[in-house]
Amino acid sequence: MLTFIEKKNTAKELQENYKRLGEDLNTVLNELQITEEEFNRVLTMNHPNPSNVWMVRDYLEDKLTEKGIEIYPFSRLADHSANMWYSYDRPWRKK
Repeated sequence: MLTFIEKKNTAKELQENYKRLGEDLNTVLNELQITEEEFNRVLTMNHPNPSNVWMVRDYLEDKLTEKGIEIYPFSRLADHSANMWYSYDRPWRKK
């Protein structure tokens, strides 16, 4: 469970990486296969599904790396080993 400050920082990190990616929202939603409402919940850390938080984090990291764009550093989501309870799919990797 993240503290209030950790949620605030995570939201900032996710939003900054989404901004850096510069992709159209519909493209992102299609590749992630989630709704706009859930994507917004993740970006604002407003009661999102924890699995989706990790999925969006991985998506942003993958896509930014693919494009050669520097990733804004994650704090609480920096270490994948921290995610031992939430499983999720990576539909963008199957294309």
